[in-house]
Amino acid sequence: MNMKQRSRVFGPLAILILSILWTSPVSAQSSAQMAGNAVRGVSSAADQPSTISPTNVDLRALKSQMETLDAALDRSIQQNFAQPFSLLQDAKGIYLPGFGVAFHLEVNLLPMRLQMPFDAHTFTPEEVLKAKEDKLARIRQLKSHLSGFLLENGGSLSAMAPEQNLAIVVHLFNLPSEGRDLPTQLVIMINRQMLLDYQGRRLTAEQLQKTGAVIEF
Repeated sequence: MNMKQRSRVFGPLAILILSILWTSPVSAQSSAQMAGNAVRGVSSAADQPSTISPTNVDLRALKSQMETLDAALDRSIQQNFAQPFSLLQDAKGIYLPGFGVAFHLEVNLLPMRLQMPFDAHTFTPEEVLKAKEDKLARIRQLKSHLSGFLLENGGSLSAMAPEQNLAIVVHLFNLPSEGRDLPTQLVIMINRQMLLDYQGRRLTAEQLQKTGAVIEF
């Protein structure tokens, strides 16, 4: 048998052998395993919750309570800081399912003197240092004031679940000239159940302070 005749015989034979190997039990088993994995993947994804639903929360009532606390927080901030002081953004309450309620606002605790265009009187190093020291003092004052505000007013959010949290998030505006080491965020957070325990005298002020969180960065 010459080479040409061999190619005519073994060519179709090789194709037939490859077809048998491809459809062998091993290949079928692999295909079945891949299909099974795919089905299990779909089932696992279906088992996972697709949304976070609020529980034990009257959203309509909570919205009204947050708006009342928005206004109270604005008044409290403005009345407790002497000029110069600037509330750059009014307090806005946000409900976060799975967490609780957070209030966000933006302040400039100590605005420096305005510099007009083409003003040659730049800030002196003494002005910048004093502004920084005064702002740090006001940040300490703000932390103390907001902690007290939560203690006094946090219980008014009766529509939210007791196990959820309350937080006040303040953005602190600073000029670039005041230095990058001044904090720009202040977060004060407390668990509402702990707050209720404190108001019901089941928790002391010292214990409550340990359960809360104050973060500045």
